[in-house]
Amino acid sequence: MLELEREGLLRHRTSLSSSEWIAPPADHREPRPPKGYVVSFAKFHRHSLGAPPSRFMRALCHHYGVELQHFSPNAITVTAVFATVCEGYLGMTPHCELWLHLYRGELFNAPTGTTGVRKPVRAGCLNLV
Repeated sequence: MLELEREGLLRHRTSLSSSEWIAPPADHREPRPPKGYVVSFAKFHRHSLGAPPSRFMRALCHHYGVELQHFSPNAITVTAVFATVCEGYLGMTPHCELWLHLYRGELFNAPTGTTGVRKPVRAGCLNLV
């Protein structure tokens, strides 16, 4: 994390008491960020997908009930193209109503052992059709 900060790919901490970012403990197997934090991967930052994403991307995450790591690589590309077309060609801010009219998201999820309750798999489980 400190290497990403030195490379300018991650924001410098402005306060030691309330960190903008935290690294998980070494024995951490599944992402469980504290409230108010989102999961991000070093590779995301190295490829210019750092947090926080755009307001539109946050709205999609909220709508589908997922986090950024749940989007498949193709889904991230499609959302970027959609936002570019909205802003550059249509001259409008991208918004969810138009998105939902054009796209449908399929969430691949894993059974939890409780009938009717499923949760997203760890990464890449949201595909767009």
